[in-house]
Amino acid sequence: MKKCFPLMRLICALLVIAAPGAGVQAADPAPVPAMKARLAAKVALTGLVRAGDALVATGAYGTVVRSTDNGQTWQQAEVPVSTLLTALHFVDAERGWAVGHGGVVLATTDGGVKWTLQQQLADKPVLLSVHFVSAEKGFAVGAYGSAWRTVDGGRNWSPMVVGSGRDTDMHLNHIFATRNGVLFATAEFGLAFRSADGGDSWHPLTTGVSGSLWNGLEGANGEIVLLGMSGRVLVSANGGDSFQVFEHDSGQSLSAAVVDANGGLIVVGSGGLVLRGRERFATEIRADRQNLAAVALAADGGLIVAGQLGVERVGGGN
Repeated sequence: MKKCFPLMRLICALLVIAAPGAGVQAADPAPVPAMKARLAAKVALTGLVRAGDALVATGAYGTVVRSTDNGQTWQQAEVPVSTLLTALHFVDAERGWAVGHGGVVLATTDGGVKWTLQQQLADKPVLLSVHFVSAEKGFAVGAYGSAWRTVDGGRNWSPMVVGSGRDTDMHLNHIFATRNGVLFATAEFGLAFRSADGGDSWHPLTTGVSGSLWNGLEGANGEIVLLGMSGRVLVSANGGDSFQVFEHDSGQSLSAAVVDANGGLIVVGSGGLVLRGRERFATEIRADRQNLAAVALAADGGLIVAGQLGVERVGGGN
């Protein structure tokens, strides 16, 4: 039994730690919808994505907020649960999924305006990440090696096994796919896994680090980028066979990234950290020092960040 687990998906380094030996207590979905709040965009938010030209963010208390004006204003969506929603993913401007504590899987077919409770997975796992490669085929991962896949748009889910031996008990923090369909999952203790067969088999990668890897994405030129503790950016130019590690001297955990218009990365992390660049990164520390969990680019190129203090537009744009 692990002695601790971040019950709330990384709002960068903002962690809620379970007591030693206590394990994970996955919160049940509330029997009532998420409460409407005047300042819903200012609650702690952990997920943020583009859905067509709109922006959608998820977070605490079942909060989902949506913007259709490039992050200038936000409207709260209709959500049937009030549990923490940790992550979301859209396959197009209309169809998306969100996951969270209690094994909840929500779905939307109108760009995030209204959500339905599509599934509550067996044993109610803490889900931390979701990714769909098509409108039918998707994947979700979470605490203690919880890994699931669907081939019918989320109506039914079956368990997967990621890793082998003791690795199957590691917290899986994030899952994503490359443009050619190869899956990657990031985990604790520097572990990352790759699947080239749709999740049937997973192979461990040699990352060269030992700290948790919180996130990952495919770069502009097909490189695999993983983000982790202590300011580490891992980059692979050969599909994950090997990684070059770039360490940032801030030492802050890195939680999410997006590819910018020039093919570089914008990376966010704890303590208000924002990095821009490729192998070398320009550093910005936000005055509010809030822990940032997610980042996206608006349709007009504006930079949007989400985290401990909600979601906001922080600059840029046409």
